Amino acid sequence: MGTTVQIRNLSDDVTQKLKAKAVAAGLSLSEYLRRELSALADQIALEDRWNAIAIPGFRMPREEVLDAIHAGRKWED
Repeated sequence: MGTTVQIRNLSDDVTQKLKAKAVAAGLSLSEYLRRELSALADQIALEDRWNAIAIPGFRMPREEVLDAIHAGRKWED
């Protein structure tokens, strides 16, 4: 079983926006938030891996690196 998380003092405006997003996705609020938090955790893990291979003194945004890789690829159908 997973962990239960309680978020306090969430504004009514934020709550309504999240509920609307959940409804639009055809999900309960709980399931919508579970998926969003899981995606956030995956993104954090990816950023940690990216930072682990960083070359000291070399700064190039991740997006620029990916753009350069994609530009250099030869796509075949």
